[in-house]
Amino acid sequence: MVNFEISISGRDDGTIEAVYVTLLPDKVSKTVEVEADQLLVDYNRDGKIVGIEVLAPVRINRLADLVEQGQRSSFRKFIKTSFPNSFVYS
Repeated sequence: MVNFEISISGRDDGTIEAVYVTLLPDKVSKTVEVEADQLLVDYNRDGKIVGIEVLAPVRINRLADLVEQGQRSSFRKFIKTSFPNSFVYS
């Protein structure tokens, strides 16, 4: 079974600043900026993705391409139903 978890950071005025998706409950060993000022990916020491931080709107497919092939379908569905509309697009 695959479980994803979402965290949303916002300002006092209700503006969303970032969305974080946890894919693996593990310690972060390294963070890689995949798209400048837009998308960060956290990895554990084994090179598996722990989480994805979205700082600006990105394509759903761009996010789905980051996860393992077997998780992509359920991940896309999770993103479509859980992410704020202002942070993802088709």
